[in-house]
Amino acid sequence: MAGIYERVRERLDQFPQGFPKTKSGVELEILKSLFSPEEAEVLLFLSPVLPQPASAIAAKAGRKAEETEEILFRMSRKGLIFRLSPSGQPNLYFLVPWVVGIWEFQLKNLNPDNIKLFEKYFEEGMTEERKKAKTAGFRVIPVEKEIQAIDSHSRFGVAECICRKEARMLGKGCDKLLEACMIFGLAVDYYVGNGFGREISQKEARAILNRAEEEGLVHCAANHAGPKMAICNCCGCCCKALGYLNKYHIPTAVAQSNYYAGVNEETCTGCETCVDRCQVHAIQMEDDHVSVIKGKCIGCGLCISSCPTGALSLVHKKPEEAPPIFLDSMALIQTIAKEKNKSFPFD
Repeated sequence: MAGIYERVRERLDQFPQGFPKTKSGVELEILKSLFSPEEAEVLLFLSPVLPQPASAIAAKAGRKAEETEEILFRMSRKGLIFRLSPSGQPNLYFLVPWVVGIWEFQLKNLNPDNIKLFEKYFEEGMTEERKKAKTAGFRVIPVEKEIQAIDSHSRFGVAECICRKEARMLGKGCDKLLEACMIFGLAVDYYVGNGFGREISQKEARAILNRAEEEGLVHCAANHAGPKMAICNCCGCCCKALGYLNKYHIPTAVAQSNYYAGVNEETCTGCETCVDRCQVHAIQMEDDHVSVIKGKCIGCGLCISSCPTGALSLVHKKPEEAPPIFLDSMALIQTIAKEKNKSFPFD
């Protein structure tokens, strides 16, 4: 039976984000805890890009359509695949990667045992995988720019941050805002329909973003232009994205914004508010004022919004200094795939 789980691992590893094999085999332990053998078999017939009804998937798998719909719906409720539910039409299903995807969708299924497995896999598998790509899937959104990111949407939702939730359940982490992951558009149906999050108004979405800023959380979203499916509000102590920078020193893990923080030494009083607030340790004291380590600064603007004397400001980078932002999600994913010698879509 272990063979089917290795086949699932291989299929998930075809995603540019990866699902690599480890020496300990912890990834197979995870898959066995999430998928029944029947569910693992069905997953092999899902497309990574084309949403399909159960009838089409059943035909490929050699199964009955009604039975396949039951399996697929159950899998989608468990956060193992994505489900679209168009009004008056059959449900549509497609494959999702480990991240961003299956792992984040385990929000309501966490327990101390599977968290330890997830954390072990992050250390042994995903951290090394992240080093293989030069292109960041995540990009920092500067303070005040995040409001523009939600203006293109008409539906809004919010869910708990799985990074901080895992840390708290293990007795670690911080006490920053937990219900902080913003979701938009079609993702709202999936999150709300599965009980992973709740639908909110645009007014509440703005209020949550403002509170996230007040608590010192960094706004991050996919590294492409146009509407976003989600905005994460990340802390430097718990969140995986910033952890790649702080703990593992992988500078290409998160794309900096088009700005960096600049300091007016004459008006800086050395109060160190910004030193404490910076989530990537890019600000330090130098004599009686602060200085910014430009290479580490991610341009989030948290220091600017809290400076009591206005000594800090966001400085726009020169065009050659700004990291590239991709036209759309497919262009981003295909670039990462190319860097890892993978093809996407893979079937």
